[in-house]
Amino acid sequence: MQQDSRLYILVARKLAGEATEGELRELKELLGEHFDYEYIYEMLSAYWKQEPDALSLDDDNSQEVFDRIISCAVHVPAHFPEPEIQHEYAYDNLFIPLRRKPWKKWIYAAATIAAGGALWIYTFTVKPVSNSHSPRKQVNEIIAEKGSRSTKVILPDGSKVWLNADSRLTYHDGFNNRIREVQLEGEAFFDVVKDSVRPFTVHTSAIDVKVLGTSFNVKSYPGDATIEATLVRGMIEVIQKNDPSAPKFVLHPHEKLVFNKESNSHVQPAVAGAPYKKKTYATGQNIAIAALPGNKADSLMSETSWRYNKLIFDGDSFRQLADKMERWYDVKINILDEKLLHYRFKGIFENETIQQALLALQLTNNFQYKINENEIEIFEK
Repeated sequence: MQQDSRLYILVARKLAGEATEGELRELKELLGEHFDYEYIYEMLSAYWKQEPDALSLDDDNSQEVFDRIISCAVHVPAHFPEPEIQHEYAYDNLFIPLRRKPWKKWIYAAATIAAGGALWIYTFTVKPVSNSHSPRKQVNEIIAEKGSRSTKVILPDGSKVWLNADSRLTYHDGFNNRIREVQLEGEAFFDVVKDSVRPFTVHTSAIDVKVLGTSFNVKSYPGDATIEATLVRGMIEVIQKNDPSAPKFVLHPHEKLVFNKESNSHVQPAVAGAPYKKKTYATGQNIAIAALPGNKADSLMSETSWRYNKLIFDGDSFRQLADKMERWYDVKINILDEKLLHYRFKGIFENETIQQALLALQLTNNFQYKINENEIEIFEK
């Protein structure tokens, strides 16, 4: 606890531009020794940037400011904004001076903010099923609620994970020992620390993705008909759970695998690779692999754009887009006319409200909508 307090003080002085060269070195050493401190540093930096006015009031209003900050911190959302980082680690730019603020006031709220930011990380115990004498396993669960944007967490081994809205990631307390395994429900982007001795495995409902060290995206929402794995850098291996003896699929950079959860259904190449169907090939009855443009930035690819708080849709049907918007805006969208399900959309949303997004969609397709709190009805004109 004493070490944590020292961290808050050093971060506050650094953000205020008042840290000495020795303090900056001390902070860099702390961040290098403790992976979880990097997360705290990034979160506090983001809050510092998010609340510029509240922290610059005079002494007469300071108590009111602190009370408001602490109140907000207790309810800090899971989608706490991530600061813009130019390097692999946030503390690579420690010696860049930032704008000055009254850090002595701000530091009183720092510990509460850090604690509040971790409220969405849960720990619970799983009872053994078959052997009552076997030790209980402690499970860590990270949840990104609907309406959240690119929730980031750093795993015990230093690997970084960004969770999309309406997603859940769990791992056991022995994660950082002999093997590294996580269970995913929803969508996540992984930046895995390389370790040839301890492979990293992402378990979904139907496929497992194994890596040594790489960056990739996995999309596995329970309500979706397919599971997708998109490789950005490195190499990954995909294994089918329902048929362990089946051939394993190895993906190379800028390739995307689509697995159809319906065992009797074929994956059409055009579905897996749209709009790059010329570069798509089927590998089996319910699996297809698509080659994605190698010269396209991650932030401009529909498969990974959410990681940069962008919702890109490229030829999505109205139902597919509605599913994404439901998670993006935390709403329920009911499409009342079947004809509308055949509409296709192409575009990008970033900071638009749900109403602005619907108005933009209306410019290209003929439909009407009605908003009742968080429920939306879509129907023909």
